[in-house]
Amino acid sequence: MKIIKIFNNNVVLADQNNHQIVLIGKGLGFQKKPGMDVQSEKIEQVYAPTEGKWFNLFNDLIKNISPEYLEIAAQIIHLAETELKTKFNEYLLISLMDHIHFAVVRHRQKIDIHNEILWEVKHYYPTEFQVGKAALVIIKQRLQVELTDDEAGFIALKFVENGLNHPQNYDTVALTKMIGDVIQIVQFQLQVTLDTDSISYRRFLVHLRFLAERIIKPRSKSSSSSEDDIFLFEHIKKKYPTAFACTQKVVDFIADSLHQQLSYNEQVYLTIHVQRIINELTK
Repeated sequence: MKIIKIFNNNVVLADQNNHQIVLIGKGLGFQKKPGMDVQSEKIEQVYAPTEGKWFNLFNDLIKNISPEYLEIAAQIIHLAETELKTKFNEYLLISLMDHIHFAVVRHRQKIDIHNEILWEVKHYYPTEFQVGKAALVIIKQRLQVELTDDEAGFIALKFVENGLNHPQNYDTVALTKMIGDVIQIVQFQLQVTLDTDSISYRRFLVHLRFLAERIIKPRSKSSSSSEDDIFLFEHIKKKYPTAFACTQKVVDFIADSLHQQLSYNEQVYLTIHVQRIINELTK
């Protein structure tokens, strides 16, 4: 591999079989010049996207942002992949680098942005949020800037949105907000504050996350309900009237705000989850 461009002592652009790649490693660019061989033993991370669009975005960004932000973003991504046991698409490096730079600039200007869905992120993506908190520690160590938990929430959403298993056809913020709205409706209807550590709540949360994905992402039109679905719907309606009434408020909200009609099956399962919460509250 030959060095094409040196960004700093630890970040270089290199040529590998006529393909450009970004290499990160301590001392990779130290006392080097374009055309020299890369010291392979010093390579810690490799970014080799196949899309020209990636390099266009990268080049635009690196013109205006210190390569140190690239190092920080790469360090955070490595930590996230280890802690979350997942892989991310190559665009996370660009997105995270840009976000961190903008957040630091804003913070130094005393313009911190409030994360409107921080509570939801903390509770729906707790592991990602903790990695986001760890990212703030890295940023503080490298830049002597202490960002708020709001930024940990924003970074956590970056992990969710750029995971390789994450569907690319729906809006994570919209999904998270919808879950929060449904939780608020249930709490208001039942006149309770849900215990976020309870088993029923965790089951309910998992159900809502899958429900939100099915509602928000494009999908083929579902087939009409069977007689068995309608029979079970009527049975649950009579057996759990309080939970069913609560579910209908959620159904109305989704119809009004997202213009989606929940199927009989969805309403049945939602009612059962609400009933589990009621059962746990009345023990």
